[in-house]
Amino acid sequence: MNQHVVLKTNKSSGLKKIAMFGVMFGGVIAGACTYSPTKILTAISSSRGVTLTKDIHYGTDSRQALDIYQPDADIAKPSTHHVGGIPVVVFIYGGSWQSGDKAGYGFVGRSLAQAGYVSVVIDYRLAPKNIYPDYVNDSVSAISWVYQNIAQYGGNPNEIFVMGHSAGAFNAVAAVDDERFWKHSRVPNSAIKGVIGLAGPYSYDFRDYPDSKDAFPANGKPENIMPDSYVRSDAPPNYLLTAEKDTLVGIKNFLKMKRGLERANVPLETGVVPKVNHYTMIVAMASPMEWLGDTRKMVLDYMARRLKESDGT
Repeated sequence: MNQHVVLKTNKSSGLKKIAMFGVMFGGVIAGACTYSPTKILTAISSSRGVTLTKDIHYGTDSRQALDIYQPDADIAKPSTHHVGGIPVVVFIYGGSWQSGDKAGYGFVGRSLAQAGYVSVVIDYRLAPKNIYPDYVNDSVSAISWVYQNIAQYGGNPNEIFVMGHSAGAFNAVAAVDDERFWKHSRVPNSAIKGVIGLAGPYSYDFRDYPDSKDAFPANGKPENIMPDSYVRSDAPPNYLLTAEKDTLVGIKNFLKMKRGLERANVPLETGVVPKVNHYTMIVAMASPMEWLGDTRKMVLDYMARRLKESDGT
């Protein structure tokens, strides 16, 4: 799942910048590079107003760990109209289920915390050592840990959003919307205020893609795995976003997941993030990179709407 981005000199400087960041960040998000530009992005993102607690284990494996980003009191104040603490976002990164680490996505944790949320960025076990369903089970375990423990960090366990990008969106949607996984969570449905999927590969034949097939069982069949076919009717509201210029995952996965949610009558909102591609879509979550596209604004607006709806206001 690699993407090649070509810079053209006759384009505007804004488009050149988008292409540049597609090159810079795309490889690592897709698992194609040995260095981590996402850590560079985290390094240039402000940590102002955010307290970080690192390397909390939700399981026994070294990869079963998470980082918590807490907003300072003056930032969190607008969100604390809900009794029980600050709303929470659990973020799951992508990387073809074979690469990535939570430290590299600190820019997402900081960005969400600076918007007034307790944000949790999780690691999970990676392929090829750990294949499906291990990484989905890890996502469930992390969400369960958050529900049971996040109050100690100022978070409201009854106001949790689960958000993922790319392979992480697959994990998020499968973990919460698929009864085969969610029944092990010990988390009440009412605690999950929304599932947010950013450019997820929800419905495709992984056997045709060398970059991801090793993340699934050798004898596995897509119809027995892809989350669009296993949406439970009592799943919480979902918000699916696709990137306007995404040529990696593309619109078909978005549309198939949308139909799966609609078949199950799950509350659903959808959107297209203008200008961005598969990679710059998540880069735009960083506060310094909001000029790339509207990902951050669209996500924050959705969560604010859901909190108002659940609060009856």
